[in-house]
Amino acid sequence: MLLSERYEYDQAGNRTKIKHEGAGGKVTETNFVYDPINQLLNEVLQNGTSKSYTYDGFGNRTSVKVVENGKETKSIAATFNEGNQLVKFGNESLTYDANGNRTSDGKYKYTWNERDQIVAITKQGESNAFATYKYDDDNRRIEKNVGGTVTRYFYDGDSINPLYETDGSGKVLRQYVYSTSGTRLAMKSQGQTVYYHYNPRGDVVAMTDQNREVVATYEYDAWGNVLKSDTKGIAAENPFGYAGYMYDKEIGMYYLMARYYNPEHGVFLSVDPDPGDSDDPVTQNGYTYADNNPVMKIDPDGHKAWKKKGKQIWYATKAGAKAWADSYLSIGKGLALGAGYYYGYATGKQDYKNKNKPVYNKAYVNKAARKAGLKVGLKAFGGFGLIEDAYVFGSASYKGYKKVYKNYR
Repeated sequence: MLLSERYEYDQAGNRTKIKHEGAGGKVTETNFVYDPINQLLNEVLQNGTSKSYTYDGFGNRTSVKVVENGKETKSIAATFNEGNQLVKFGNESLTYDANGNRTSDGKYKYTWNERDQIVAITKQGESNAFATYKYDDDNRRIEKNVGGTVTRYFYDGDSINPLYETDGSGKVLRQYVYSTSGTRLAMKSQGQTVYYHYNPRGDVVAMTDQNREVVATYEYDAWGNVLKSDTKGIAAENPFGYAGYMYDKEIGMYYLMARYYNPEHGVFLSVDPDPGDSDDPVTQNGYTYADNNPVMKIDPDGHKAWKKKGKQIWYATKAGAKAWADSYLSIGKGLALGAGYYYGYATGKQDYKNKNKPVYNKAYVNKAARKAGLKVGLKAFGGFGLIEDAYVFGSASYKGYKKVYKNYR
């Protein structure tokens, strides 16, 4: 049996227990505890290791404590500045530029372009970058060069899922197969195919080959730190892991399209383009990952944390907007919502100008428009029962308007 798990939840819908059934019927448990606003306070892993976390009133994770075999083996205090930027993690000091991008930490120095994208990483104590990156106009990474080894990424339309990867000479290294909903099903390399297996959060927990033999197993803590990675054959090439994200093992971080995420620190390296919800302080932090609930939430593109079901809405945004609008929206309501969305676009754009915020990344415009537009559009649409569908239609509207404003920075 590849994976057999049972789950328990609290009244808020947070997963509190996972019962894992292993070989020979052996059962182990992973347990989780949350605070009243659903932030993860404690996790006890299958091997009995306990990890505890504390937070300040702004949603910053201020400490991490690890207990193994009844003894405390790690205690790390974290310090944040007034901008919710992590400036101290244990003995590690961190710095930022004026746009809120991390420029250095205990391991690396980071170089950013005018669109707030990492273009080079240099190891501390060295002068030359060991990793460089390139992006397309949709802010997707299209090339990674690590120590002279080049990997190029090719996407399907405006999807964030890579269809295949090549080396610097154009030779295809890996190809990926997806379901209609965007779930990654298989990886092809060197004439072989291996298949992905996931848990409810979307973690890659195992891979099997064409003979159904297990060729990879993985384990992670709640924040995405890799606890186990046993691979063989072409499975060793697999770059996807925790929550289905692309893992850059050379730096120990996940690439989430708009931003890079450091699982050890539990925060992003740059500020969230989305200003957050006015009625939810945790979402306004700018750097926290998954609203400090990494057990239940994911963040596929680095813009907004979703509960797992939200990922399906996100895929619908990309693939089903037009079909939904044609099938369910009357012309009148569609125009009302679309007009509201357009108004939101202009409002968001002007708001950033008024605040003298540099809008180098189209995500700023996208997010500001989405938030303001939905508020206006939903008033015209009436009610909140279809807010998920409204989101789908609103995002479809953005696709059209971004063509008009494609040169806006």
